[in-house]
Amino acid sequence: MNLNGIETAGCRITGNEAGRRERNTPGGDFAKQAAQAAQAAGRADAVLHGADEDTGDTRIFSGAELVSGSSISVYKTRDFDPADPVYKVKIWDRSGNVTETMVDVSKVDTRNCDTAEMYAYTAHLKESGKGNFEDTVLKAVAAKSVKNAESRSGSWSHSEKMDWVKTVRDIMQSVYQYGDLKGYMEWKKFLGFLEK
Repeated sequence: MNLNGIETAGCRITGNEAGRRERNTPGGDFAKQAAQAAQAAGRADAVLHGADEDTGDTRIFSGAELVSGSSISVYKTRDFDPADPVYKVKIWDRSGNVTETMVDVSKVDTRNCDTAEMYAYTAHLKESGKGNFEDTVLKAVAAKSVKNAESRSGSWSHSEKMDWVKTVRDIMQSVYQYGDLKGYMEWKKFLGFLEK
């Protein structure tokens, strides 16, 4: 899947990752069509906020959405305790207005949580060594992208709660129907993280 503007601790994925392209219409390039849709909506750029902050917190995930113009970052605070993992999540809207929340991952209900909670939860999975970036955070980003595509506005709110387990099961069903058994098993692994 081609996802633009994903960054995690110094690793940035942009454009046509490793030459792979996803098509959402016959003969169309997904990234180009997303950029055109954003430009038509008057938002051709997304700013990745939080990369240059000097708060003493450690940024472990950042991502930007081209269509909505928003960005989100997950941080380990200076007083982070692995035995009681609480992460700071900051969300910027396209105007640069920021919302900050603290997420206790032990209290995240993957069947009813918002994007900030899910990104903190999956970043914690990655940070604790339970899965790598692709198995955790990137899968959550892809699941949110599916919800974005389903919404009429093209961008689903970061604060809207959803059943991530159901969304992942729906994705798994689609992947299975297309005969991608490897992809199906990758999503099944992610589902295992969510059905704790």
